[in-house]
Amino acid sequence: MPWTLFDAGRTASGLGLGYFVRDDPGAGDRRAALAPGMSVAELDDEGFQRLWEAGRPLTATERRLVGDDGAVWLAQSVGPVWADRGVAAGAVGVRVRCLSSERPVIVLNGVVLADTPDADLLARESVDEGVPPSSD
Repeated sequence: MPWTLFDAGRTASGLGLGYFVRDDPGAGDRRAALAPGMSVAELDDEGFQRLWEAGRPLTATERRLVGDDGAVWLAQSVGPVWADRGVAAGAVGVRVRCLSSERPVIVLNGVVLADTPDADLLARESVDEGVPPSSD
């Protein structure tokens, strides 16, 4: 299968998010939990296949973005689900993390992922409002 697997971030406990990007963007990406200590770079074909099978499609709160330079980003809604559509604009936002290279995380407060075009989400990449990459 033409998939690329990224380690999309880790919690303090080491639990991670594996993000499968399909070469054909129309085919849909997948995500899977990464056990603490699991290295995506060290997975053999069988381990990769097992992780892919355990994965699930993205939800409406997640979206892949591709920058003008080809960089792959993952946008994820943050905040309470019930706050969608501006009900609690101060409690929601979007976190945009580059998966294909080391870049600052973009945090956009009061933004609803479903209502925001890709270009608007990545427009802040060059603005010094991002936070350094972290494991949360």
